[in-house]
Amino acid sequence: MSQIFTQTLSVSLREHTALSDSRLETLSWLVRLIIQFGTVCLWRLAAHVDSPAKKDSVDRRLRRFFQYVRFDEALIARLIVHLTGLGGKPWELALDRTNWKFGRCDINILMLAIVHNGVCVPLLWTMLDKAGNSNTAERIDLMGRLRQIFPEQKILRITGDREFIGNAWIGWLHKNGVPFALRLKENMHVWNERHAPVKLSRIAQRLNKKERLILKGTWRTGQDSDQNAPAARIVIMRLKTGELLIVFTSGRPAAALAAYRKRWRIETLFSCLKSRGLGLEDTHMTNPDKLSTLTGVLAIAFALAFKTGLWAARRTPPKIKSHGFPARAIFAMGLDTLRKTFAAANPAQIKNLVLCIWNTKNPRKPLPVNVF
Repeated sequence: MSQIFTQTLSVSLREHTALSDSRLETLSWLVRLIIQFGTVCLWRLAAHVDSPAKKDSVDRRLRRFFQYVRFDEALIARLIVHLTGLGGKPWELALDRTNWKFGRCDINILMLAIVHNGVCVPLLWTMLDKAGNSNTAERIDLMGRLRQIFPEQKILRITGDREFIGNAWIGWLHKNGVPFALRLKENMHVWNERHAPVKLSRIAQRLNKKERLILKGTWRTGQDSDQNAPAARIVIMRLKTGELLIVFTSGRPAAALAAYRKRWRIETLFSCLKSRGLGLEDTHMTNPDKLSTLTGVLAIAFALAFKTGLWAARRTPPKIKSHGFPARAIFAMGLDTLRKTFAAANPAQIKNLVLCIWNTKNPRKPLPVNVF
């Protein structure tokens, strides 16, 4: 059964990559095995490859893939957009980092993702050669690559946490016509023509829990009255915990808090790529190029599972719990469906499933394969 999936996936991938037949087969192995077993440990995956070769030989082949293959990020990004059916629609983007340590090595990934259907879809990423926050140049470079790959793509807005602030960065977004909703720190100073620089925490000191405040007019950040600093609207809300949620937005302030809340979906993406899904943190790779290739493999696996989840949800919609969120995520439904398919479906069903996922836009009918 696994051989049918690998062969069908290889044929589908050939249209979107420039890899040789051997590399395509290895890529298909990796995508299937990572989905099926939820880990990226190559020595574990090698034992499950449907091949007459010995396990050690398969293990070496998998390792050589990451040693020599470097994905064209433009091809991978277009492949992800094709799979998820997001082409031609305005994109709502989320920017964030995920990082962890392997021994003494810091693994730090700056990710740009598309917010869609309750989750974020990975699009572009940068391996940072440090442990801390990204800087303005790294963010601008990531957005520049997005513009180069999708020059005509309309961006609805980009959201980011308190790390992603700074006049140079926000000024670049202003200059390039990218709407934004970015969270500010409580201890930051803001000012405008009518007010001297004042701390945001002082402005909101009388705000009660769950109350919000929209500041009148546009404001600039910083303690110095620098007229070159970009101006935008500010919305403040005191959360249940007493913490302030402060959003700096170029859009309608009344919609800024709801727009910013969608940013949390990129945390769900990181969880899907790591502990709750595909096992990214299991890797022992520390080389940035190899890690970038591995992230590309996981992005393909994620898109396949997400697309399958959309089909599965059409057949059995997830229950909505009292807090308003579904009991099961679309990605989790897709992951379980694919794993059940590998175990129970016949070759014709597997082939039909892959072709349906690959060749159609987001589904309007139930999954055409009965594997539930």
